[in-house]
Amino acid sequence: MKTRIVWILVGLFLLTVALSGYVMISAAVDIAAARRPLTGGPMHLEQSELNSARRHLEEAQETFESLPARAVGWMPVVRQNFGALHSVAEQSLPVVEAAEALVEVMDEVGKSSLIENGAVQLELLEDLEEPLREQSSALSKLVDEVRVRRNGWLVPLLWSQLDRLLDQAEQLRSTSETAAELVALAPSMLGGSSDRTYLVAMMNNTELRGAGGILSGVGSVKVREGHITLGDFQHYQELADEPPYRRVSAPKDFRQNFGTYKADTTRWVTTTSSPDVPDVALVARRLFKRTTGIDVDGVILVDPRGLAAMLPANTQIEVPTTKTVLTADELPNYVHREAYEELGGAVSRRRDSLIRIGRSVFERVSQSGFGRFSLLRSTADAVAGGHLSLVSFVSEEAEVLEAVGVTRDLGDPDYDYVLATVQNVGGNKLDYYADRSIHHECRIEEQEPAICSTTVTLKNSTPPGLSRFEYQYRPYGLFKNVLEIYVPQEAQLLAVEVGGSPQDFFENREDGLAAVGVYLEIPKGENETASVEYQLPAEDRYALTVVPQPLVDDARLSVKLDVPGGWEFDGPEGPSGGEAVRWEGSLDRRLEFRLGPSEKSGLASWWTGFRRFLEEPVL
Repeated sequence: MKTRIVWILVGLFLLTVALSGYVMISAAVDIAAARRPLTGGPMHLEQSELNSARRHLEEAQETFESLPARAVGWMPVVRQNFGALHSVAEQSLPVVEAAEALVEVMDEVGKSSLIENGAVQLELLEDLEEPLREQSSALSKLVDEVRVRRNGWLVPLLWSQLDRLLDQAEQLRSTSETAAELVALAPSMLGGSSDRTYLVAMMNNTELRGAGGILSGVGSVKVREGHITLGDFQHYQELADEPPYRRVSAPKDFRQNFGTYKADTTRWVTTTSSPDVPDVALVARRLFKRTTGIDVDGVILVDPRGLAAMLPANTQIEVPTTKTVLTADELPNYVHREAYEELGGAVSRRRDSLIRIGRSVFERVSQSGFGRFSLLRSTADAVAGGHLSLVSFVSEEAEVLEAVGVTRDLGDPDYDYVLATVQNVGGNKLDYYADRSIHHECRIEEQEPAICSTTVTLKNSTPPGLSRFEYQYRPYGLFKNVLEIYVPQEAQLLAVEVGGSPQDFFENREDGLAAVGVYLEIPKGENETASVEYQLPAEDRYALTVVPQPLVDDARLSVKLDVPGGWEFDGPEGPSGGEAVRWEGSLDRRLEFRLGPSEKSGLASWWTGFRRFLEEPVL
């Protein structure tokens, strides 16, 4: 009899485990499927995916109302895990509903076109604000619910899934809030209350400066109640003075670091020397006022990749004085390389043609509009990569633009920071043929300073047969670059090396960063490696921000972080655990990495510790 009772109890236990597992796995799969369409931000929502998400959430609700769930849902531990899943499913449904409402409005805006006959439809932008705020509100409630439901009774797998959901929901909430603020500001920025004038600074990345490319063209855009009027667009040389150049007031660190290039003078060509774009914009504004007498309310900085992103794929742009017709995809490569073959080098024909191409892009945008939201997505990607930036000199607008990353303000790092910039000091156009890779690694121990290093490798892939204007000097294809690796100001430098050997360097301060600079000459077909090793003060957490310099082709980034046991990692692909973090990919946007002690408790914490114990070597 006792044996029979034991077997009955074992059978009931196994049945309970099986039923609990069935319910939890079924519901978790549905919730995970519902989470996927919400990972790309407001501009990447698709109605078909949202319909699928709604269906999965409804199925998760039905699972918790099923007989198996009711049979075992009252039991300790099972109750807490079921409750967390059920609550998350319930709170996720309003998020999907708000997203559906947002997509409906965005579809209507897309059908109507944001810009028609040279005028921005301000009322369409205003229609977007309410659904964006509704989505932000629904996401805030979901975030709060997930935080409350994480407790010591949760099984490890469920805790990890909630961590991922929390990370995605927080990111999407932040994006939605920022988008709502931008939409709210848009009418005033587009001349709804008073006329606005924006300076347009066009850059060419074949000759690099800190902000991206060398300044090539300067123009202006005027906006009145949404109506866009283009001013004059001209090559920088038409605005530049003959020596001696006139100087304008500039931020202290801008003048100290880039005054040697005359970046704050009416020489104009070196204005984009700083990677701190708000400083560049301020100096450009003052130069424009000094040169033309026109005061501007903001500055748009754009390179060929940014221009292409604003055009529909099937748009055709004619190259003046030629029979060449460019699509959006063809435009960057033409400006970066083919124009030198077809139009020549230091001749007015090439300069004027490229300026007219840039003006044509703004003209097409002002007349034809953005069309479907796929174009806004490509523009957003260009902004993320630094190929299109906007700085406003109205304080409340500047704060929002800075928060969303449109201004490319250097600012103060949270902890660790990586930015590598090249100043082309040879005056050639060879940066089209430069391949860049960046490796960052850090050894982090509890109660100890973090030891970090950033290594930048530049490869000179210059081909034979370029024009004298492109390569400029002998030996053919030689790179002459000043490479600056930015680190936090709090960093204590340990070593600066080029090619594995100690190297003389200079150090400049800019915002909350220190730029460690070295001069490099790299012959054709060769590569060079520069590294900076440094120490950061001990902290109980680690944060890393990696920022790209806008290039012809994006740099490759690899990150290696060795962290204490029990720490968790949150990076571009979401949260994870482990004592070694490895990440590799294209540096096409600002990237954030966060690490710190695990917040897990109870069962999830015990399991993590037990697994770490099993992984420890015996000897």
